[in-house]
Amino acid sequence: MKVPILWQCQFLWLVPQLALNGIAEAFHYPGQVSLYYQEFPITLKNMATAMISVILAISFYLATALIDVVRRTSTWLPGHINNRRLDNVYWILVIGGVVNFGYYVTCAWYYKYQNLKEVDHIDSPSDE
Repeated sequence: MKVPILWQCQFLWLVPQLALNGIAEAFHYPGQVSLYYQEFPITLKNMATAMISVILAISFYLATALIDVVRRTSTWLPGHINNRRLDNVYWILVIGGVVNFGYYVTCAWYYKYQNLKEVDHIDSPSDE
């Protein structure tokens, strides 16, 4: 039995998405570690990298749970993916991303730095 070429190459559709996810994590990770090191108390600074990994694991778990809910409640994700509405699943992800970005902007707007003197000292030019 010969396998159609379409089934052999379907995994290639994931390459751009996973590459974009990897690039986003590469930019996100150092900034988050830096924020944690600047803002956490001294006793919690070593937990910064562990917290990032835990948050990332939770987000992947929630994405899997979302796909499971979509599979159980709709016909958008059947066995043969070309016959259904995968675009609706992506629209759900877009809506979630927009809500997440709005939450981020709100938190960033109201956030107050704890170590303001240290941040000001690093950003100000030296008086030599």
